[in-house]
Amino acid sequence: MLSLFNKIDVMYETMKVYPLSWAYFLSFIFFTAFAFLNMIIGIVVNVLEEERQKDRKKAREERGEPTLMELQKQLVEIKQLLHKQKNDGQL
Repeated sequence: MLSLFNKIDVMYETMKVYPLSWAYFLSFIFFTAFAFLNMIIGIVVNVLEEERQKDRKKAREERGEPTLMELQKQLVEIKQLLHKQKNDGQL
């Protein structure tokens, strides 16, 4: 049913018995086309987003910007130094 092969012939045959059967066939075609198109667009957007992230990462590396992990390590070190100074009474 999803392939739409011979759908027109089947639709005309069923319309002889059920005159409003065209509504089923047309709604089925519209909904499956919408789902398929939505899936294709989702795949394209996903691939484009992955490529964009790769380009951003490469640009950050070229500029020498620190990564999130490096910044987190530096923050932990700063907190440890502040805690040590507080305990030593220097702050």
